[in-house]
Amino acid sequence: MSTPSTTSLAIFLGVYLTPENVVAVAVDENGEEVVQSSAPYNFPPNPAPPKGRIEQDPEVWWDATRLALGHLTTQLRSTGVTPSQLRGISVSGPPGTLVIQDQAGKVLCPAIMPSDIRAADQLPRLNMLGQDHCRKMGIKFRGDDTIAKIAWVKDNLPELYEVAVFAHQPDYILGRLKGTPNTTDFSIASNTACDLVDENWPDWLDYDMHLGVRERLPRLTHLGEVVGKLCSAAAAATGLPQGVPVVQGTTPKIAAFLASGAKKLGDFHFHLDDNISLCGITKRLLAYPHQLVQMSRLPGHAWFFSTECSTGADWIKTWFKETSLEAIEAEAEKLLPTEYLAYPSTQKGETFPFCSNSAEGFISPATDNLVVQFASCLQGTGFFERMCYEKVDKLADLQYSSGETYTSGPWSLYDAWMQCRADITGRVNHRTRKKTGPAFGTALIAAIGTHFQKFEAAVEAMVPIDQSFFPNPELIPLYNERYAQFLNVMEGQGYV
Repeated sequence: MSTPSTTSLAIFLGVYLTPENVVAVAVDENGEEVVQSSAPYNFPPNPAPPKGRIEQDPEVWWDATRLALGHLTTQLRSTGVTPSQLRGISVSGPPGTLVIQDQAGKVLCPAIMPSDIRAADQLPRLNMLGQDHCRKMGIKFRGDDTIAKIAWVKDNLPELYEVAVFAHQPDYILGRLKGTPNTTDFSIASNTACDLVDENWPDWLDYDMHLGVRERLPRLTHLGEVVGKLCSAAAAATGLPQGVPVVQGTTPKIAAFLASGAKKLGDFHFHLDDNISLCGITKRLLAYPHQLVQMSRLPGHAWFFSTECSTGADWIKTWFKETSLEAIEAEAEKLLPTEYLAYPSTQKGETFPFCSNSAEGFISPATDNLVVQFASCLQGTGFFERMCYEKVDKLADLQYSSGETYTSGPWSLYDAWMQCRADITGRVNHRTRKKTGPAFGTALIAAIGTHFQKFEAAVEAMVPIDQSFFPNPELIPLYNERYAQFLNVMEGQGYV
């Protein structure tokens, strides 16, 4: 834990609602974490709910939030932070939860959670009447969407529906902090049928679905917008000073993306674990089959996308679990670039950058040499990564982009691999520090709304980069040649 400066650096608070607990973090304007706290959800024992129904009491979320913030406040005081240094607070949390309140903000019943499937019968009607919206957004409504839950409440609990207003989990906590009606961000609202292109609640919800709901949904805002101030009740519950600006938050995925350091068009956040997670900024909505690419909006009319690949680094522990990785990595580095071409997938099937139910990993030509196998898989992961970038650029109708890559995940600690990926993709590859994540990103969002005018400036000032790896000009032509051969092999296998 860093010792906060005594020179009155601005401090920003992030509240991250995880599935199990609430994490609160304080970060200064230079990106140094000051203190962190957490509190679990303490749900009372309940009898088994009806099949397919998953509900939670929102008051339990608030209890955990006030406890986490209360402990955070105690720690801040002990380190000498003054109330005047606290410049903003924001909340991030998952979409998909439906909170049902009255006009005064009183919760009327347990919240319906994302994995609750009671609304599945609403989907045919939603997808038929909202077909123009679905085409426009490149989506199809699913049972875990909040709008399906709202339609279910109207059909099954009409008396409750007549007096209800609706919110999502992070909206509810944000509302408790500021003591005023709910607001939401476009990424949280995306599965409540928000129109991300025109940035509104579409009229077909009322005129075609006859939900009469648009006036009872949260006000749409962009992340980083100041939407209120900490109210007296929240100040008393948390120990924080009344009047701290409350800033609109977002989903954990976007908060983690901002915490990665990515900030401009063409930048990617590449999380390298058993599977690859890829996020980035583009200038247009990307249409990809089966909603395997998720889209949202960032301030300044930029688009945010995220996707998951079946391929990743799982091959290391699957194929080399009895090998000394440190020794084999050092030997494999000497063989790069290698003529042995690998698609290092341990699973059958792929989701991105191509869809296939039958794709399987391979090394061509076959070899029993473990070091050669390891080198070809290191290189093959980089080739696969480049395929992802090229696919995104094709979907966005761009030439191969010149943005930069910000890498996180356990396998980002291997310098040889970081350099190999930079050489293969031709992109500067940054390794972010391990402390960043959704909670850090949420605190950064609080700084966007109160201390920095644009999210790019906040990311530039606050996100710590551990090390940067620049492409080696001498190796780029060699990797380009190997990459062309790799694509030919993939095409021969029928994958691309």
